[in-house]
Amino acid sequence: MGRVKVAGENREHDVVVYSLSSCSPCKRAMRLLKDMGVEYEYIHLDTADPDDRGEAMIEIGEFLPGRGIQLSYPIIIVDDLVTIIGFSERKLRKMFEELP
Repeated sequence: MGRVKVAGENREHDVVVYSLSSCSPCKRAMRLLKDMGVEYEYIHLDTADPDDRGEAMIEIGEFLPGRGIQLSYPIIIVDDLVTIIGFSERKLRKMFEELP
């Protein structure tokens, strides 16, 4: 898949960010992850090739909490368990403080 890896000192968790290239909250989330030293991968869905975008949308669908949810970006998936939809600095910081 067309993900880009961003190196970080904190490699304890598998973090994937699904974003849009022009999305300000997406940029802020990725900047915060980088500032926190978290290694992560991202894919900009709007600029990804159609096959990668389709694969990413299937992956996202596996983590959404049910039908009828309105998509908001970024979508951050941690360890195939925790999903954050949208950007909240408080939630993102708290999540990494509480994860084992």
